[in-house]
Amino acid sequence: MTYRATHDVVRRVMPLLDRLATRTIDKARLLQYFAAMAGVDWGVHELLDDRLAGEPAAGATQRQLTFRDRATGIQHVLRYPATLAGLPPGIEDLLLAEYKRLAADQPLSRMDERLFAYFFRESHCAHCRWRGPGQRQIHLECWFAGYPVNFERGDDPAGD
Repeated sequence: MTYRATHDVVRRVMPLLDRLATRTIDKARLLQYFAAMAGVDWGVHELLDDRLAGEPAAGATQRQLTFRDRATGIQHVLRYPATLAGLPPGIEDLLLAEYKRLAADQPLSRMDERLFAYFFRESHCAHCRWRGPGQRQIHLECWFAGYPVNFERGDDPAGD
């Protein structure tokens, strides 16, 4: 049985994981990876190794990361989530920051606008009636929600 706090963290970060993966195993790997990397930032874990492992001749290499729990000394090897491979530069750092924001339950904080744009610029923001710099308050509400809460299709779908 998991602790209630762990269950609450998973519930809060699940919308982020859902945007990145559809398969349960991929979501689980993302959760493990982000939790471990957040643990490094928070001083709970230490990243000992980050390398490619496997059989290069067979094309079966995988990035593996080894973490050590600072309190117990126990080491954990995690496979780098395939769903993060090929992301544009800087997006993984924004994803980790968003994971930490959600996990720490910071209600008076918002998703980074660059990450919001990565997720929603083409599908929503470019077509929203509230686009443009004069609508910053509307944008802030969306960034606080972490999804296009104020989306209304505009007359000009091409955007400004």
